Amino acid sequence: MQFAEIDGLLLKTMLTAGFVNLQKNISVIDSLNVFPVPDGDTGTNMSLTLEGGLKALSSSDMNTSDVDNCLQIFARGSLMGARGNSGVILSQFIKGIAMFAKGLDTFSIENFSAALSSGTLKAYSAVIKPTEGTMLTVMRETSSYAKENHGKYNDFTLFFTEIVAVMKKSLQHTPELLPVLKEAGVVDSGGAGLLCIFEGMLQALTGDSVTDITLEFDAPRRPGTIDSPNTTFNRYSVLEYGYCTEFILQLMDAKVDIDNFEIKTIIGFLETLGDSIVAIKDEDLIKVHVHTFNPGEVINYCQRFGEFVTIKIENMSVQHNESSLDVKPRRKYAVVAVCSGDGLKDYFGSIGVDYVIDGGQTQNPPMEAFVKAYNSLNAEHIFVLPNNSNILLVALQSAENYTDSVIHVVPTKSIAEGYSALSMMDLTSDTADEVIADMLYAVSNVSTALVTTAVRDTVYNGMEIKKDNYIGLDKDTIYSCSPNKIDAAISLLSKIEDIEDKQVLTLFYGENATEEEVEQLFDHVNTAYPLMETAAIYGGQNIYDFIMAIE
Repeated sequence: MQFAEIDGLLLKTMLTAGFVNLQKNISVIDSLNVFPVPDGDTGTNMSLTLEGGLKALSSSDMNTSDVDNCLQIFARGSLMGARGNSGVILSQFIKGIAMFAKGLDTFSIENFSAALSSGTLKAYSAVIKPTEGTMLTVMRETSSYAKENHGKYNDFTLFFTEIVAVMKKSLQHTPELLPVLKEAGVVDSGGAGLLCIFEGMLQALTGDSVTDITLEFDAPRRPGTIDSPNTTFNRYSVLEYGYCTEFILQLMDAKVDIDNFEIKTIIGFLETLGDSIVAIKDEDLIKVHVHTFNPGEVINYCQRFGEFVTIKIENMSVQHNESSLDVKPRRKYAVVAVCSGDGLKDYFGSIGVDYVIDGGQTQNPPMEAFVKAYNSLNAEHIFVLPNNSNILLVALQSAENYTDSVIHVVPTKSIAEGYSALSMMDLTSDTADEVIADMLYAVSNVSTALVTTAVRDTVYNGMEIKKDNYIGLDKDTIYSCSPNKIDAAISLLSKIEDIEDKQVLTLFYGENATEEEVEQLFDHVNTAYPLMETAAIYGGQNIYDFIMAIE
């Protein structure tokens, strides 16, 4: 089929097809890990990011027949659903395309090419230290080709066919740009995910495999059934916490002067009825979150200015995690940390963390999980410990997009660094800068040592690694490999820089490690490093058998 232009309806079909094709290849993309360690599951993260955008489109009553509206909704939903570095980069690529699409009813080949360049620039800007040989390179080389050659095409199907060919060539070249890919014998997983998306979009244009797509994001329910919440709230209960009320309001020309409408009009009214208020105006859309005992009054008042795109009202007394959603008086400082494992979550809560986000390796939380945490805390300053390099970008994006508190992301890239930062945290300090300075000092002096199981055969820095062997690594560098867990840990410790000068080893052991194994390891440490103090804490994490903070 031939298409001289793309409108919003066709674009939605293409995006859906890209999502479906990505889903079909998730396991392949996830397997392209450079490390034999379970990583952030690139395919899964990118799929969840697109799913957020498609959910936003499917739940919106807005007219998406033009590319402008379609992309604005899709970009916002993608950002809220973004997980991991790959998800955040993809969401920013989409955001950049949406920025260029402002005011456009359709895409011509020329302005779609320019939109790709806009998306690439936005994606690069989201990464603190862009690395070539990644999905960024695939974006850049593809958009450069489109910019230089769009004039040769008058049909989107032919144009996309060539775009996909260029993207494949760029992807195949990534190992030449990033030695760690070449040594592992794989291409970049993020670039492979991007290729799957564009291949799916091409399939929508050719009609080869996508004609009528029905997406079900959630498990279907029997007609006529009502979910029964796990709650003790009943006819005798008292509404203690009010309702968490959230909605997106489409401002209407018939009701208000949209260009001159100020969000403080709504904020002033909300302050008379509730708290935990977040209200944002994004052009002609209003996004509101408020805790109130009178959601009906909020809805009636705001409908003076427009009509609702989405509304969600939840009784906070029936939430599973009531303690995290209670309306709290505003305070100066609060702390959010990301970790997984019941032991770790309980321990972090006991040493100063106010809200634990469940996540970590292979389980990257979306930005909305951070926003939910911030909304529940009601603090002037919130310190965030992502504790994983693959979660850091999402945390930084959440900080940029949250306005009700000052969000300080402490760039901890491991549980060990997060633990060390918490051990030096002093919330009696006068300023947030003083709190952060103490935490960063602690992080700079801790070494992270990890022991986990290899998930694939590979060669790393000349070291042959077999699937199911134990490997020891310090941050991103693998130092040891052995069929024996304790041997891998002992060999790893000997490679830690300045290990002889370290004084304390704190060990968080996972669900697959035993107390007997901890004792064996500590027997070696006490002999090899007699001046080092040791402490063991059950973390219950499922990826790393041992997480060691060495200070």
